[in-house]
Amino acid sequence: MTYALDRRKFIGGASVLAAAGMLGIMAGCSPNGQASAAKEEAKQQSAPDETREYDIAIVGAGAAGLAACVDAAQQGAKVVCIEQNPQAGGNCTGVEGCFGINSSMQKELGVDADPGSTIRMELQASQLKASGPGYVDMVHASGENIDWLVENGVKFGGVDADKGDLMVFHRFETGSGQDSYVVPMAAKAEELGVEFMYGSKARSLVYEEGGPVTGVIVEADKSVIQINAKAVMLATGGFADNEEFMAEAGLDETKRKQGGVPGHDGSGHIMAVEAGAKSCRDHAAFLVADFVQGLPGYYEDGKWCFMIGVAAPYALWINENGERFINEDCPATNIMLMFVPCLRNKSTHVVMDSAMLEQYMAGDDETQKQLDQGIKSGEIVKADTLEELAKAAGFDAKTFASTVEEYNGFSEAGSDHNYGKDPSMLMPLAQAPFYAIRIVGEVNTSIGSISTDRTFHAVDSNDEPIEGLYVIGVEGAMLWSDVYTINVSGGCNANNVNSARTAVRNAVETLL
Repeated sequence: MTYALDRRKFIGGASVLAAAGMLGIMAGCSPNGQASAAKEEAKQQSAPDETREYDIAIVGAGAAGLAACVDAAQQGAKVVCIEQNPQAGGNCTGVEGCFGINSSMQKELGVDADPGSTIRMELQASQLKASGPGYVDMVHASGENIDWLVENGVKFGGVDADKGDLMVFHRFETGSGQDSYVVPMAAKAEELGVEFMYGSKARSLVYEEGGPVTGVIVEADKSVIQINAKAVMLATGGFADNEEFMAEAGLDETKRKQGGVPGHDGSGHIMAVEAGAKSCRDHAAFLVADFVQGLPGYYEDGKWCFMIGVAAPYALWINENGERFINEDCPATNIMLMFVPCLRNKSTHVVMDSAMLEQYMAGDDETQKQLDQGIKSGEIVKADTLEELAKAAGFDAKTFASTVEEYNGFSEAGSDHNYGKDPSMLMPLAQAPFYAIRIVGEVNTSIGSISTDRTFHAVDSNDEPIEGLYVIGVEGAMLWSDVYTINVSGGCNANNVNSARTAVRNAVETLL
């Protein structure tokens, strides 16, 4: 039996997908529940409105999707790209650059970065949970990939370390992925004959039970189109907009501010799992930073204003019970660590006294403006006593008082006996008034959800590749597990490009 969605289930008012939240929860929690029900419904077929034939079908026109489009067309493949938004870009529109080692730009600048030490650093940062061979492939191909991007019109302005440790970050000329990457790559793809189906939604994969994936069902302009292809590449950008999946990751709507481009609903993940791919969603990493709801925040001349962990490591981080729970300078080793310990909390507040706040404000008018805005909205509470502060912030006053007394003792002794915070960051919480700033995680993307092999084939529960199905970009990334190790800047975008090109080359060699 070939699996594809019945057009009557799409168009009719009794649509199974609509009943399941437009695919938002179709296979979310239980592969044996909603996904199995969807599979049974998919068996009841009727003919699509139209059938089209291609060599390669790419779902998603972000960084990975566009790289796959260009490379596949250059290899002579007939390519279609299905994008649910009215234009290309996805989260790449906000990306600032790309990692690379031994690119022509670096060689011209005399930059010499060692691949082996870079790979070792990243693997150690991941507690050795990331794919070693995956890193070897990505890092060693990264320089040539940068050169290939330049050849195809991508504009870089220079090489720096960004927020990392090595001179490996190839910064886009305009500072924007939209202008420097998306526009030229989309134009190149169109020039090469790639057909873009904007405003179209991929709904289901076409496959034989236990056999290869041979196409994708697409809803476009109230019609259902079956795209037959020798290879399908999912470049759908993760699941950061899927409320169910995010809640399971500890980032429900009470704990997060949604960043990034909307539309990353997890449908790529759902389609792949329904077709037999193995999920690794429970170990997804996130591009996430602490943020204050309702405040714009900003960064200028080295100063962070109410964003990126509030950037006050001398403050106390307090959970809903009034307890400290981590050394507050933890983001110093990796800024993406900042929200990880907060995931266990129902709520998290950054607490300062007036001396701490004065140091944080540093006389900056914009910071003062946003502080006043936060107090007005209630996201920041101000009180003259610790008891009043605890009551206003919603954590246990008695426990909080004990926490502060203990912490002040650590500050006086110059040693944090509980969490080992850098002694230079120990300041007593003593000078009224006091402030409690509620923080949430601003999530820009999820990273990793479908297990893939070195060619970016989705693999099944036995780690065998599923023929015809590739998962590229952040969805199929095996380089991060639980935490995004951002210290080698631009690695995520380098994976976007490398996964796309690797998958294309494999498909062309084995299927076309």
